[in-house]
Amino acid sequence: MTEVTTALKALSEEIRIRLLLVLMEKEACVCELMATFDMAQSKLSHHLIALRDAGFIKDDKRGKWNYYRIDLHSLDPMRRKLLSSLSEWVRDETTVSKDRQALSRVKDKMQICC
Repeated sequence: MTEVTTALKALSEEIRIRLLLVLMEKEACVCELMATFDMAQSKLSHHLIALRDAGFIKDDKRGKWNYYRIDLHSLDPMRRKLLSSLSEWVRDETTVSKDRQALSRVKDKMQICC
């Protein structure tokens, strides 16, 4: 039961769901996500840590940058099902589409840390 409640608590904020759905498409470093979501590093890191601690994302330190990603193959069945359901439920959501487009634009423009 603790696993389920931890996972659901991590998904209880819209920004965390948006982060997950963007990271399902491609990995991103903190600076790219800051620009994508127009969010301060400290606030963004708080949300990313909550998702990491709940077992949804992984992070890699490369130089001075942290990169975040979702490895669907290494997720347990419950988390995989939750992400699959989220993706299906918001498939037509314009916000998620805009987030993904914004990340692509940021990745194309920045290239300072990646």
